[in-house]
Amino acid sequence: MINAITVFSIVGGIIFVGFLSNLLFKKTGLPSSLFLILIGIILGPVLNVFSPADVDPITPFLTTLTLMMILFEGGLNMDIYKVISQSFRAAILAILYITSAAAFVTLFAHFILGFQWLEALMLGPMTAGTSSVVIIPLVSKLDINKEVEVTLSLESTITDVLNIVLVLAILQTYLRGLVDIPQTVVTILGKFAIGAVLGAVVGIVWIRMLYHIRKEEYTYMFTLGVLIGCYATSEVLGGSGPLTALLFGLMLGNDREIFNTLKLKLDLAYLSEIKDFMKRTQGELAFLIRAFFFVFLGLIYNVGGGEGITIWIGILYAVIIVSVNLIFRHAAATIATWKSDMFRFRRFMTFMCGIGLANATLSILLFRELSPTVPYAYLYPAIITNIIIVTNIVTSIAPLLFKLRK
Repeated sequence: MINAITVFSIVGGIIFVGFLSNLLFKKTGLPSSLFLILIGIILGPVLNVFSPADVDPITPFLTTLTLMMILFEGGLNMDIYKVISQSFRAAILAILYITSAAAFVTLFAHFILGFQWLEALMLGPMTAGTSSVVIIPLVSKLDINKEVEVTLSLESTITDVLNIVLVLAILQTYLRGLVDIPQTVVTILGKFAIGAVLGAVVGIVWIRMLYHIRKEEYTYMFTLGVLIGCYATSEVLGGSGPLTALLFGLMLGNDREIFNTLKLKLDLAYLSEIKDFMKRTQGELAFLIRAFFFVFLGLIYNVGGGEGITIWIGILYAVIIVSVNLIFRHAAATIATWKSDMFRFRRFMTFMCGIGLANATLSILLFRELSPTVPYAYLYPAIITNIIIVTNIVTSIAPLLFKLRK
């Protein structure tokens, strides 16, 4: 049984290492994620201070909180005009990458791993796309082209939604034995529409509310409560909670542009101090959550690889999948950036491929749902956790290459 002093000591240590690794990132361009993942592996699989069973109950809560906070912070710091201008290219990049990579992984899982077709199809989307929790904080700290930053951030948000919807849709098809492609398409479009509209509307309303309560205490905490409620409402209505969080932050971060466009009269100069405080506080909280997120990835890493698969075979599978996926990603980045200023950054964008906790959560969900009937269901988390590590290593190389090019 772990006592409270041990837990708080580890928490303090994680924050300390997170701060130091962030300083190292500013000096060298090496992201803090690798150091934090390594700490998680040492505390979990190596020393067994925490077992997967200890952290398993918090997985869905940590996933939701991390996505919500990171996307809200990302929205606060985005330029809405850049978002509008780059949304089409980000969608092209996301869709081309996910479809091509998922198709390859499906074939790989069927012919190499021996999965049945639907079981292989579920593995595909989990290995592609990018994670907003990994990408948004990293690109926001790099001195890169703003269009590239916004495109990669939007792509990661889009693929977060696509991954979850596609995997769950295929899982339901598998469990029910029914293939309903039109319904899947409607579900995806509905999630994007409900999430975006709800986030935008509540964000605009909340700007006006902040103006009226600007002299009150705890305005940030009140805003955080609205964010949580907005996220939950979106999910209940069938929308995308992460997209709602992004749009809510985007409205608050671009209040002047929004109100000028809508010709709404409000002296927003009074809100500048609140906005600055909100961004600083949100940044501090996002730093804390990110640190624990990456440590958590290390905690759930399966060093043993799983039944019938060694760690080295698991890593080999991950390296093969990521290597081929990068070829598809480079092709998608080339097409998405064609005839734009971002074209010269297509190699950098290719390497920004990190996936994260949402993918791990989906793999664990599939393991739970399929293990009673599918003997190799353990391969889902075994392969995905290795791909998470490999893609985060690749992503950590991208800023170094970019720095060398500059």
